[in-house]
Amino acid sequence: MSSAYMNKQTLKPIPLQGRINAFDFLRTLMIFFVIVLHVSMTYMLDCPFWWYVVSKKVSPAFLVIVNVLDIFMMPVLFFISGYFTPASYLRKGTVGFLKDKIRHILFPWLLGIIVIVPLYSLSLGKSMGDVIGIVKEDSLYLFTWQGHLWYLGILFLFLFAYALVAYFSPPDSVRTATASNQKNILLLLACMVVSAICACLSVTCMAPFDDWLYFVSVFTLKPAKAITYLCLFMLGTYAWQTNWFIKGGWMPRISIWRILAISTAACYVLLKLCVIPDYDFPLSDKIVPVFDAVCSFTTLMYALLIGMKLQASRIAGWLINLSPYSYGIYWIHIPPMILYLHLINDAGFPIFIKWISGIAATCFFSLLISKYVLKKWPLLKDMF
Repeated sequence: MSSAYMNKQTLKPIPLQGRINAFDFLRTLMIFFVIVLHVSMTYMLDCPFWWYVVSKKVSPAFLVIVNVLDIFMMPVLFFISGYFTPASYLRKGTVGFLKDKIRHILFPWLLGIIVIVPLYSLSLGKSMGDVIGIVKEDSLYLFTWQGHLWYLGILFLFLFAYALVAYFSPPDSVRTATASNQKNILLLLACMVVSAICACLSVTCMAPFDDWLYFVSVFTLKPAKAITYLCLFMLGTYAWQTNWFIKGGWMPRISIWRILAISTAACYVLLKLCVIPDYDFPLSDKIVPVFDAVCSFTTLMYALLIGMKLQASRIAGWLINLSPYSYGIYWIHIPPMILYLHLINDAGFPIFIKWISGIAATCFFSLLISKYVLKKWPLLKDMF
C-alpha cells in the first residue's frame, strides 16, 4: 500500500467543534477593519457623493487607510468562508447544507435589505413616509442601496454553486495528502493570473475599476473583483481539502509572503492614488486591476500566516471570544455608525478624535445589538 494512500486514509475532516482559532481571530479582526474602513470613508479626501455621511473636514490620511484596508479584508473573508464549506457540506449533505445557508446567509441578507437599508435613511433624519414613498416609486430601491449587505448575497451565490457542483461531484469524505509546496505555489500563481486577466477584461468591457454594477436586479458587485472573489472562495475549499494551515499540513514561510504582500500592496496604493485620478499613464486603467488581483492573494497569504502566528496572543484570544457576535456586528454596524457620525459631524473637535470615537461607538453599539438582540430574540438567534 502506497504512503500517499495511507495518508489519505488517516487524514480526517475537521469536526465542527475543531475550529482553527486563527481563522476565528482573523474573521473578527477583518470585521473590525470593515468598520474602520467605513468610518474612514466619511473623513477621507474625495469621499464618493453617495456615501452616507460626508465630513466637512477631510484628510488624505484616511484615503490611504481606505485603500490599504480594501486590499485584503474581503479576500480573507471569502477565503475563510470557502475553507469551512467542504466540511459543512460533508456533515449536512446537500439538503441540510442548503437549508443551513438559507437560514444563516440568505434570510439575513433579505432581512437586512428590508430592515437595515431603511434605517440608513432614518438615521439621517428622514421619515418612514419618505422611505415608503421612494420604494413605491422604485421597487428595487432597497436592493440598489444594500451597501455592505452585498457580501451576503454574493456569498450565498458561491455557496449555492458549491452545493450544486458537490451534488454531482461530491468532495472526498477524507482529506487528501498535503500537496507539495511547488503545486500550491503554482495554484496561487494561476489564481492570480486568471483574476488579473478577468479584472482587465471587466474594466475593458463592463465598467471602470471602482464602479459597482447590479445583476439579476438584486445582486451588486464590482465586476473587476468578481472572479477574484470566486477564486479566493474556491482556493479556500481546496486549502481545506489539502490541509493548509493545520499541523502537518502546508505552512509556507511568512518571511517570503511578508515581502510579497508589502511590496505589491505599496505599488497598488501608489498606483491607485497617483495613477487612477489622472489616467494619463499608459495602460493605467489596466495596471491597477492587475495589481489589485495580485495583492488580493499576496496579502491574503500574509494575513493568514500572521493569524496563525498570533492565534495564541492575548488580543487574539479577546477577538476569538467576540467571534460569535462578529456576524451580527457586520450585519448591523452601518445604522449606528451613520447615526453617530451624523450627530458629531458639526462638532468642533479634531477630525482624528471624531474618527477614533466613531470607530469606538460603532463597535460598542454594534456589539450590544449583536449580543443582546440578534443572539437573544426568537427567530433572529437562529439566523445569527
